Amino acid sequence: MPAEFNTAKIRVLYADDDPQISEVVQTYFTWTAPECILETVPNGLGCLDRMQRGGVDVLLLDFEMPDIDGLHILSELASRGDTTPVIMVSGKGQTKLAVRALRAGAVDCVDKTSPQFLELPAIVLHVHARQQKNLKVARPAVPAAEKYHILLIEGSEGLRQDLAEFFARTAPRFVLVPLSAVDRLEHALSSRVAFDAVIVGPNPSPEGPLDALRKIHSHFVDAPVLMLAARNDGETAVAAFKLGAQDYILQNEGYLSELVFSLNILLRRADTERLNQRLTRDLAELNLSLEAQVATRTQELQSEVAVRQKAERSAAEHAVRLQILSKRLFKIQEDERRAIARELHDQVGQMLTGLKMQLESLAKQAAVSGAPAAALQESLAESLTVATDLMGHVRGLTQQYRPRILDDLGLRAALEWHARLFQKQTNVNTTVDVSLPQERLPIELEIVVFRIVQEALTNVARHASCDTATVTLTHAEPIPGAEGGRLIVEIVDRGQGFDLDAVLESRTSIGLTGLTERVTLAGGTVEIFSRVGQGTRIQAEFPLGVAAEHKPTFAHGETGGRT
Repeated sequence: MPAEFNTAKIRVLYADDDPQISEVVQTYFTWTAPECILETVPNGLGCLDRMQRGGVDVLLLDFEMPDIDGLHILSELASRGDTTPVIMVSGKGQTKLAVRALRAGAVDCVDKTSPQFLELPAIVLHVHARQQKNLKVARPAVPAAEKYHILLIEGSEGLRQDLAEFFARTAPRFVLVPLSAVDRLEHALSSRVAFDAVIVGPNPSPEGPLDALRKIHSHFVDAPVLMLAARNDGETAVAAFKLGAQDYILQNEGYLSELVFSLNILLRRADTERLNQRLTRDLAELNLSLEAQVATRTQELQSEVAVRQKAERSAAEHAVRLQILSKRLFKIQEDERRAIARELHDQVGQMLTGLKMQLESLAKQAAVSGAPAAALQESLAESLTVATDLMGHVRGLTQQYRPRILDDLGLRAALEWHARLFQKQTNVNTTVDVSLPQERLPIELEIVVFRIVQEALTNVARHASCDTATVTLTHAEPIPGAEGGRLIVEIVDRGQGFDLDAVLESRTSIGLTGLTERVTLAGGTVEIFSRVGQGTRIQAEFPLGVAAEHKPTFAHGETGGRT
C-alpha cells in the first residue's frame, strides 16, 4: 500500500510478520471501518522506519516479530517521544502479555485467538477518539537529552557486558557507566560523578543489592534508581521501594526491553520534574518581580491620585471662589446701576427741571412784555423743547438702569412697565401674564427675573424679526413632602429662531451666557429651545423657600437645548 495517507481519514499502521493475518485485518477494516486507511509492514525495523516518517494516527503492533519484538519497539518509540497510541496484538494469551504491554506504554492489548480480535476496527476508532480528546489539552513539551549516562552497579562481568551490548544496539542514547563493586560506589557518589539514572544489579556486592540502595539513599541521590532482581522476592521488593528504588524488574524473558522502557519512563519523568522545578523557580522570581513592579506602580498611582485629588480640591475651591466673585460682580453692577439711576434722578434730573423752569419763566416774561424779537422767542421755544426731551431721555435711562418701580411696587408692576416701554420702542406686541405668591419675592430674585426678561426681550428685538412676544411668570405650589415651591419664567417668540448648537459652539452669544450665569448663580436652571423658522422659548425655573445649588448643563432635544 502507498505510504501516504488520505488526511481526511484515520491513518492506521499494522506491523505483523504473518501475511495471512495482515490480510484478514485489512478485510476487517475495509468492511467495518471505511473511515480508516490501513497500511501494513512485515517486521519491526520496517515499523520503526515507517513511524519515523510520521503520519500515523494509531499503531497496531504484533508482540513477536523475527527481528525486534513489540516491547522493544514500544521502548524505542518512548525514547523518541512518539505519542502515537499503540495497541498490542498477540497470539500467546492476553493476560501475561497485557501486563507487560500496558506497563510498557501500550493503550490496549488484544488476543488474536479471542473474539475481541474481530472488534479490532471498533477498538481503533475508540482509541483514536480518546487520543483526539486528549490532544485538545495542551501540554508543554519536555526537551529530552541527547545522551543519558546510566550508572550500573553490578559485580557480574557477564551481565554488565550483556547490558552494554543490548543498550548499544537498541538504545544508543543510554551510555552505561559500570561499577564492578559497591565499594567503588562511595567514591563515585562522593566525587559527584554526573549520571542521570542508577541501575542496581542483582549482585552489586556480597551484602546484596539492598546495601547498595542504602548507600545511594544516604547520599540523597536525585537521579531515578532502578533495581534489577534475579528472583521474585516480595520482601526485598518492598524494602527496595522504601530505600528509594522507583522500579523493580525481574530477569524474566524480555526483561532487557522492559528495562529500556522503564528507563525511558523514569528519565522522562525526571526531565519533567526538573523542568517543573525550573519553571517553579522562574515563576517565583517572576512573582517577586511582579510584586515589586506592582508595589512601585501602586506608589506611583497613589502619588498620581494624591496629585489629582489636590488638583480637584483646588479646582473646587477656585469654582467656589469664582461663583462668589460672579455674585459679587452682579451685585456691584446692580449697585452701580442704582447709584447711576439715583444720580441721574437726583442731580441731573433736578438740574434739567430747574433749567426747564427758568426757560419757561423767560418765555412768559417775553410774552408779557412783548419786547423780545421773534427770533428770541423762537430760540427760547427750541431750548424749552430740548430741555423737555432731555428730561424724558434721562428719566428713561434712570428706569433702564434701575427702575424704581421694581423697588417700590415689585416685580409684576416692573415687568408690565417694561413690556409697555419695550412695545413702544420696538413695535413688538408684548403680553405679560404674572402669577406670583402672596408674599413678595426676595429683592435679589426679583432683580434676576427682571434682568433675564429684559435680556430675552432685547434678543427678540435684535434677532427674532417678529411682531409678538409673551412673558409668563408662574408660581408652582410645592409637591407633597417637598419644601417650598417653584417660580417658572418663560419668554416666547414666534420669530425666525436660530441654530442653538452652532451658537453654543461659537461661544459668541454674550447675552445667552450672561442670562445663564444669572439664573445659575441664583440657584435656578434654564432651558433654551429654538429651531430655525420656528421661534424661541426660554424657560427658567427657581426654587422658592429652600437653598439650591445648580450647575449649568447643556442637553439637546428635538427643538433645542438646555443650559
